[in-house]
Amino acid sequence: MTRLVVPAAVHLVTGPDGPWGAVRRDFARTGVGLVHGSTVQWQQQDGESLRGLLGRDFDRERRSGPGGAQFVATRLLVKHLVARLLGTLPGTVELGQALTGRLYVRGCDQIDLSLSHTGDVMLVGITSLGRIGVDVEPFDRPLSGSGVERQMSTAPELAEVADLPEPARNDRLVRRWTLKEAYTKALGLGLAYPFNGFGFDLDAELPRLLTADGSPVPGRSWHFRTLSVGPSHVGALALHDRTLANPADPGTPGHPTDVDLSTSLDPRALLAVRRALHTPTP
Repeated sequence: MTRLVVPAAVHLVTGPDGPWGAVRRDFARTGVGLVHGSTVQWQQQDGESLRGLLGRDFDRERRSGPGGAQFVATRLLVKHLVARLLGTLPGTVELGQALTGRLYVRGCDQIDLSLSHTGDVMLVGITSLGRIGVDVEPFDRPLSGSGVERQMSTAPELAEVADLPEPARNDRLVRRWTLKEAYTKALGLGLAYPFNGFGFDLDAELPRLLTADGSPVPGRSWHFRTLSVGPSHVGALALHDRTLANPADPGTPGHPTDVDLSTSLDPRALLAVRRALHTPTP
């Protein structure tokens, strides 16, 4: 059975200068890149440079009020990540937002991305394989005893955590929550999908998707992983490889799609774009 090779590390990038080397190597090798950063480190001053980087999002940032700094930080991290991996400039990356709030790169259907943030911690996942979802939470987020267990757990999961002592019970709930968030984000549904309608086996080598009654979900196209994000946060990755889902696809399962703009665009079109970018506006 073909098994996806997916990075287990989430790379810290502290600003526009990176470092980007590790995530670029991961993306070139596996088709998946994972980074995290601090909103404080990614905040930048206002001005024309910020307008050029944010593009369509610049006016929205002005309407964001107290949350404007966080909005800027998330968009800058995503734009710089996409630009580094696709071989273009951050100011040329245009982000769109689906009705569910999910971000996508306009005009670049061959990649998918997912963003999660809590407090000042941001986590971004990007892939050329299919669909991706990520989530990040503090290790010590208090879920046990909060009443959330019943809303987020299937009957077998409730029975499982009931037998655990604290803090193992809360740790398991937090890990399971991040996985369910990541999975529903990858599906494009988010919290609209009831978390007690599916489960996860956390005792396997890698998390396994389960039905509500605890039965394994058949198939090999989904990959799930729990991740460490810095010293105090836990993250989760949900990845759907479209080539594994469709055996008739001519692509090699798990093989990254070529997303470099220098090769995916017609050479004459690329030359015109580059000339336009470096030609002063009259």
